Amino acid sequence: MPPPDDVVLGSLTRTMPDRAAWRSTSVFPATQKWADETERILSFLEVQDVLDDFLPRLSARESERDAAMAEARTGFFFARNGFRILRWEPEEVPNRPGDLEMQWRDSEPIFVEVKGPGWQGELSPEALKEGRQRLPKYIQGEARVVDPSERVAFAIQKAVPKLAPNRINLIVVADDLFFSPTEIPTTILNSRVQRVLADPQYRDVSGVLMLNAVSYSDGGNDVGYRTYFVPNANPARLLPEAVSRGFLADNLNPHGPRRARARAAACRPRAARSRGCAPAWCHSSRPRS
Repeated sequence: MPPPDDVVLGSLTRTMPDRAAWRSTSVFPATQKWADETERILSFLEVQDVLDDFLPRLSARESERDAAMAEARTGFFFARNGFRILRWEPEEVPNRPGDLEMQWRDSEPIFVEVKGPGWQGELSPEALKEGRQRLPKYIQGEARVVDPSERVAFAIQKAVPKLAPNRINLIVVADDLFFSPTEIPTTILNSRVQRVLADPQYRDVSGVLMLNAVSYSDGGNDVGYRTYFVPNANPARLLPEAVSRGFLADNLNPHGPRRARARAAACRPRAARSRGCAPAWCHSSRPRS
């Protein structure tokens, strides 16, 4: 299905639907905000010289497209907040490549594994048998009980085999769940994730960053990002202090991207506003040093 008539696609985004396996089943992107974000992410991949590597996955079935978008969005998020992307698909465990390696200033590089749990994974076996996964994510009047922290725990479990004990390892959970972990009361979320990380089998995990892209209807032209960071209390390797301190500082921001948008609009120059992207020195999610 093509995007709605009022959605204008950028030049890079237009290359996706024509050859996509999901073109007859998915309205993507569904709104102008998501179309603009997609174009920015694809432009970022082009600058990184990895767009051609991503395009086959972005054109594959929906689950593969969404996983690739989660990885690309994570790289885009870190890069616009001042991190340097050193490598894509770094491999520390033989035949188990991660997603990216990044660096904050002159600190030790960080190995990043991205998991993008989707709402389809929250469906019951009965719902899957009935084909609920082929319907829209949200259906008016439909109610369900979900525990997004369980999907975070599952993502951590799936990521660990790619982590080497000699590396600083960050797991990013970039979700598309019915109810994002970033919307859980923070004391509950922190407690549940810390309980998972306390298991000795997860000592190679330096920390877990939850990342959720969101489009608010109360103004603003950009897709925003909610984040919540949980450090491992007893890791084999600690994250660089400036990185950990910056992530934790953002945990104190209850307004998420709403505050980030207001701060960015107030401080970035007119030229940056016209491009629709906030400089790293102005975005609320950059590490403090």
